[in-house]
Amino acid sequence: MKKRAVLAVLLGCFGTLNVCAQLPAVRPAPLPATVIIPASDFIQEIPKGVIIADADALHAPWIFNNTALVLKSKTNMQVRVQVPEAGTYTLYVRSQGEKNTSFKVAINDKVTAASFGRGPLSWQAGGTFELPACPAYVKLTRIEMGAAVDVLVLSKNAGLQEEDVRPYQLPEDVQLLKQYAIPQSNAVKFGDVDGDGKTDFMVLEPNFSAHVFNNAGKELWAYQAPTEYVKERSEFEAPGVLWDFDHNGRAEVVHWRFIEGQEWLVVADGRTGKILRKTPWPTQPLPHVYNNFRLAIAHLHPGPANDLVAYTDMGGTQTVTAYAADLKQLWQHTEHRKKDNLGHYVYPIDLNSDNFDEVLVGSLLLDTKGQEIWNRFDLLPDNHDHADSYKFIDMNGDGKLDIATANSETGVFVVDAATGKTIWQNTAEHSQQLAVGNFLKGVSGPQLVIGGRTYGTRGTDEPGLSSQLYWFDNGGSLVKKWPGNPINGNPDFVRGNWRGDGSTWLFWHKFHLNDVGTGELYFPDTVFHMFDFTGQGAEEVITLSQGRLSIFGSRSATHSGKDSKKDVEYLRNSVVNHTHY
Repeated sequence: MKKRAVLAVLLGCFGTLNVCAQLPAVRPAPLPATVIIPASDFIQEIPKGVIIADADALHAPWIFNNTALVLKSKTNMQVRVQVPEAGTYTLYVRSQGEKNTSFKVAINDKVTAASFGRGPLSWQAGGTFELPACPAYVKLTRIEMGAAVDVLVLSKNAGLQEEDVRPYQLPEDVQLLKQYAIPQSNAVKFGDVDGDGKTDFMVLEPNFSAHVFNNAGKELWAYQAPTEYVKERSEFEAPGVLWDFDHNGRAEVVHWRFIEGQEWLVVADGRTGKILRKTPWPTQPLPHVYNNFRLAIAHLHPGPANDLVAYTDMGGTQTVTAYAADLKQLWQHTEHRKKDNLGHYVYPIDLNSDNFDEVLVGSLLLDTKGQEIWNRFDLLPDNHDHADSYKFIDMNGDGKLDIATANSETGVFVVDAATGKTIWQNTAEHSQQLAVGNFLKGVSGPQLVIGGRTYGTRGTDEPGLSSQLYWFDNGGSLVKKWPGNPINGNPDFVRGNWRGDGSTWLFWHKFHLNDVGTGELYFPDTVFHMFDFTGQGAEEVITLSQGRLSIFGSRSATHSGKDSKKDVEYLRNSVVNHTHY
């Protein structure tokens, strides 16, 4: 078994993972008479074609904020900065490119004589500027497409070096708490497998292999899936959850295994991987395809939530199967529909306030016994227009939960949970991810924000996936879009109690979204999850990228010392039943 040690625990160095420089335990005093302009500041009105890149993509040792812009558009980009005091400022530009790529910088009306982004990554002085103590325009201009830039600096220090600005990456409030090197994965599941009260985790590879780590980053055990199935499953999130079914203070691991030619749903000891019980995986006999396979903890019996729901999509046949803690099958519902027609995930949630869960999958709602309550197959008959993401909130103020859903090309819908009838709908490109809550200043009622996904043109160097935010009020009217054009990626939303004071913060991609619906870069990697990882009461943001799992918290957080995960429903809904979809 290959061991992977925790990397950079408690404010370690990103540099070993090609992310960014070390984040200091204490933020240094501001550099005197210096203005640092990260590339991310230009994203507000990003031109079409400009790409966000990180150190891995640029093959760079480190990139400021781990965020650079590749200038694949001739359109100028501009920000306005505050010059702290009058005087002579030297411009510094950190960039890279090729011999036929370049750009210049204009400070107010003066353009640099030097060009940047023409060769290997460099820190380059760009001349001096006499500036009064007032706002100044900084523009990327005269662009020969393809160069990358990660930071510009204006400083009275004529000998400023790139090492001088490394400690000033990310907002001052952000601190790295833990960082782990993990196998490549798009699915990490969390729980306490060893009973020490700390958060452990399972990393699921695309081929359904599983690796369980404790809080210190020690790999406790691993299950290696057979290689003959790798190709078929590589596109999709693998199924798995961590849950203490046995009530012994230690979470068991529930996931897929292949044993002696057969697929099994297994409950394993979280410390060792030893199988405690198993039942046949609820699919048709092999061979079959692997599309959307998901597991979630449900509340179908009196007492605390302790049931399991499995969703399997083999393309042509989808099943929703409920199990008790001993893996005794409670019920199964089968639909014969094309791949993705029932979406990507299964959502157990109490929608009628009877203290037991209904089960929502795609445009189909089942009751606690697995009987259909309603479906909207008339609205979404095409498997391409499936439900990509769901959130639950009282959108219209009638005291009952409504269902907000991102339904691909058909757009965003808010529906009545009891009947499935549409309350309002609107369009937002390929509606992929969403969040709901009271986020925007001056907009009454809860708002809904969608990541509207767009696709690059095949055969070009356009990103395969990009996304742009669409903000809607509680009546379905579009409030605004941000940023000016879609940015590359397929980002998640996470929301939670970042400061520990009960206020809800919303994050998307690498950004904190403020009360006017625009973003400030907060993290070096894209957000993945958010919950009380450390058990101190505030909620931390978890990022996931390139075999790297990072835990970030607020320096100014108020810590109650009370572990939110001690609440079983918080653990189930905010930690365990989490998915990219």
